[in-house]
Amino acid sequence: MTMASYRSDDTANQIKARLTMDEVARHYGFEPNRAGFMRCPFHQGDHTASLKIYAGDRGWHCFGCNSGGSVIDFVMRLYDINFRQAVLRLDLDFGLGLSQAPQRSRAEQSAILEARRREAERRAVFEREYHEKTVEHRYWWEVLKYFAPTKEDAAAGFIHPLYAEALRRQPYLEYWLEENLGKGVIT
Repeated sequence: MTMASYRSDDTANQIKARLTMDEVARHYGFEPNRAGFMRCPFHQGDHTASLKIYAGDRGWHCFGCNSGGSVIDFVMRLYDINFRQAVLRLDLDFGLGLSQAPQRSRAEQSAILEARRREAERRAVFEREYHEKTVEHRYWWEVLKYFAPTKEDAAAGFIHPLYAEALRRQPYLEYWLEENLGKGVIT
């Protein structure tokens, strides 16, 4: 389990503990009657109050469309958003302050910035090297094309020295470029 999902689940549990379904429904413009029923916003043709809001943290259930769940499920359905977005929306709409990122010390911030700087530097070096290899590959490809031995050269046993060097370098460069293609951010 990642730290982000743990915090999201923890935040969700705190939201469910702090907010009642009645509070959430009223905040978003719905008026449950004294028995806790209201018209369901999730299906058409609901002329009677078919959505029941339960006391405490028991959530809601619609007897018309058979939907139900917690306050988070209600906001997910109401705004057609995912779980994390619903948790964040409830946190922000009710001012709970649960999903704020923890404050980092200056030393931690400096370490993060230094790591980012080193990574950017590493990427720049890699991109420069990758570019140099592609330029060299292109050069040797041109050599292979223009210095290929003719029938007369082959009959005389002559191979241009650049052609021979291109035959030696080209496989290495193709291998290097292929192996390193996915290792950096090449734009």
